[in-house]
Amino acid sequence: MTGGPTDRAVLVERPGAHRLVTRPRPEPGPGEVLVRVAAAGICLSDREVYEGRRAPGYVRYPVVPGHEWSGTVEAVGPGVDPGLAGRPCVAEGFRSCGTCERCRYGETSLCTAGYAETGFTEPGAFADRLLVPARLLHLLPYGSDLRAAALLEPAAVVAAAVRAGGPRPGERIAVVGAGTLGLLATRWLAAHSP
Repeated sequence: MTGGPTDRAVLVERPGAHRLVTRPRPEPGPGEVLVRVAAAGICLSDREVYEGRRAPGYVRYPVVPGHEWSGTVEAVGPGVDPGLAGRPCVAEGFRSCGTCERCRYGETSLCTAGYAETGFTEPGAFADRLLVPARLLHLLPYGSDLRAAALLEPAAVVAAAVRAGGPRPGERIAVVGAGTLGLLATRWLAAHSP
């Protein structure tokens, strides 16, 4: 590496091959923010990326994984509110267009503009820093527990599933699996009193 600051990242070069790399620090472009990663979770889909079990259209090697994360905005690109610097945050992983019919209905994971997602087709959070579109940020209160905030992405997935299932009070529901999603599901379901 010559000149300028550098960052570390876990790079999955191809299925079964990963290494810790040093790379030039990313610079935010128009509409982007640079986030200093505080915490990143490991999901089964990250393992699928490493093992090569993710469908080819849903991963682009080489890739830095990491879609469950939290951090602090460190720098902003042109056209982004400079007041975001220093804010704790998470961000949506799907890099949806925001304008197609699916996006307008809130179904951003079904964006018709094509699939792009942090940690799968775009560099993720298994790095010191990552770039994300500012429009995908979700700001957190100052002083937030950023280790716990890294669970917001899987918690949102479970919340959507529970909501779609429409649990009713008094219903019997079984949660199979005691991993992160299973444990979060029991908490969300308990909030609905099934």
